[in-house]
Amino acid sequence: MIIILAICIPVTAIVTGFFVLKSVQLGLRWQMQMKHEEKPTMEIQNPINEVVNTVKEKQAEKEQANILNEWLNGPPESR
Repeated sequence: MIIILAICIPVTAIVTGFFVLKSVQLGLRWQMQMKHEEKPTMEIQNPINEVVNTVKEKQAEKEQANILNEWLNGPPESR
């Protein structure tokens, strides 16, 4: 019972902190949008999309480097 309680208390604190952080972030953004006379939005960007886009960009860079290497040095079988 003590182990479960020892795990639940920090997890609850982390989840609560996450919700507080997101609500403060949303409130500050709302306030800045009102100051710049824009229509406030409730949309929060998904942070996972940034990571996925970064990974896709790195994969595209690797592919371009491989194509350039193959073009300059020939196919890997001929080396």
